[in-house]
Amino acid sequence: MASFRSIVSAVDFSDQSRYALRWAAALAALHNSRLTILTAVDPLLAHAARTRYELDLVSQTEQSLREFVSSALPSTWSWIPSYEIKVLVGDAADTIRLGARREHADLIVLGTQGLGGVRKLLLGSTTDRLLRSTETAILAVPLAEQGVPDWESQGQPPMAAKTILAATDFSAPANHAVAVAADLARDHRAALVVAHVVSPVTAPPRWRSYVQTVQEEGIPKARTRLDHVAASIPADVTPELVVCIGRPADAIADLARERAAGLIVLGLVGENCNPSARPGAIAYRVLCLSHTPVLVVPPQPNQS
Repeated sequence: MASFRSIVSAVDFSDQSRYALRWAAALAALHNSRLTILTAVDPLLAHAARTRYELDLVSQTEQSLREFVSSALPSTWSWIPSYEIKVLVGDAADTIRLGARREHADLIVLGTQGLGGVRKLLLGSTTDRLLRSTETAILAVPLAEQGVPDWESQGQPPMAAKTILAATDFSAPANHAVAVAADLARDHRAALVVAHVVSPVTAPPRWRSYVQTVQEEGIPKARTRLDHVAASIPADVTPELVVCIGRPADAIADLARERAAGLIVLGLVGENCNPSARPGAIAYRVLCLSHTPVLVVPPQPNQS
């Protein structure tokens, strides 16, 4: 089973973080996890409030956070797990990372807008910085356009994903992410789609016929390797295997829409396993293109 013994939900009081908090609470209830809900206070604002107005911004923020959580997780919902609230002073990304380390978290959950096109720049530096350096799995949750779970009427926590999409480039970290996706699919009775994207080769027009031949020859090879990955998945999970050609992030986002995936699972690796590519680059671009929550799984200590 995918082990989420301790979950940290980062809140910035946005609608996205409200939705992400419900994901975090549902996962904590389903996995019997310890849930910590935290927010960060900018140190300059905290200092200015204290010196100029004699205000304790941390205490005020804590009260606001309790009200926010109470509205997002009403006590009338019988499945709401117990949780602890914390307000920390510091840069948002550093505070989330430090808070997760202190709580020995297995998962960080945060909201993000997941906007496409030029608006992708609005995704935010906090998510970007966390993906660059995290040692903890991150679930980034945008506001859903469709398929929103019925949080209120059920006597048990809902699992928002009926279909889980895992993408692999056949690296050890990516295949580990597939294993995590398979565990989640089994535990939550969700369908599993495992995909590999063959990156297109660019060439001058006169060589394109040769390039097309090379790409087409690569598909059966990739399918063989994908079959090998699927062989390691528990027997009680039967994945759909997909090989396609395209830019990885675009193809993954498109496939998630086609399969109505409620969750995308990716390994934290650079593009095409290139160590010079910053970790999380593909995951970040998928978040920019998709309105589907993305679970990013970092490598295990013995993986590279």
